[in-house]
Amino acid sequence: IIGYSDERRLGDKIYSWISPKDEQTNSKTTWQIALKKKFDDSFMMRMTGGTYYRLLNMYEIAGDGASIVPAPAPKYSGVRFPEPEEGKQFDISAIWNGKALGADNSTTLTYFWRDSDNMLQLQRYGKDYWCYMNDVRGTVNGVELQSSFNWNKFDLDLQATYMKADAQKRNSATVGGYNYIDVHPTYQPKWEGNMRLTYRPTEPFAIFTEVHYTGAYYTSNAPKNGTGAYDADAAGGEVDDLLVFNRIAPLKSSIK
Repeated sequence: IIGYSDERRLGDKIYSWISPKDEQTNSKTTWQIALKKKFDDSFMMRMTGGTYYRLLNMYEIAGDGASIVPAPAPKYSGVRFPEPEEGKQFDISAIWNGKALGADNSTTLTYFWRDSDNMLQLQRYGKDYWCYMNDVRGTVNGVELQSSFNWNKFDLDLQATYMKADAQKRNSATVGGYNYIDVHPTYQPKWEGNMRLTYRPTEPFAIFTEVHYTGAYYTSNAPKNGTGAYDADAAGGEVDDLLVFNRIAPLKSSIK
């Protein structure tokens, strides 16, 4: 990673740790394995697993040129770019293609798991600037179902996901904030589903109606306290205020 800073910013005492050019080298060996077994013309299973290493994008390295800047190293001794995110992942799927309910059917049932470290968090670091920090880690596992039914003039598409996520967060922008604490993952519902029914009177036209369901999720990282419950005060409100219960969207129909 090589970062260049505008000379006009270098004379600003607020960003005194930023130099005209900064470099950082990262490397990692990752591996992936994939297996597939076809039992017959209708059914097969597939499995993938391995490690991953997500490199940083431009905003995570250099900021946005305004309120997001590279994070200062301890004692402002140079610039410390965030580390790339890394982790392990695994999934296994059962795939069916055949006939069901008088229709051509394609169904996939997948179990997935991921363990991530060095996840980036945008933190307020100073009076008027923010920095990306490697302040989040966590695991997620769940099950996903996708199924499509195709009749002569009707199609039915079903999707459902159950996901259990556990996250830990620290705040390395504050003194004493380096210890990880258990928090709620934000905007990660346990349950989510979608159903779409399509009618095709003729080949060029399709009319469909769709229902989408989103389970409860948190909009703020509410940490656990000593009793194991989630501390609402640290999240800025009551626990109920952090939950979103707007579940089933109205039916909507479209013509295309």
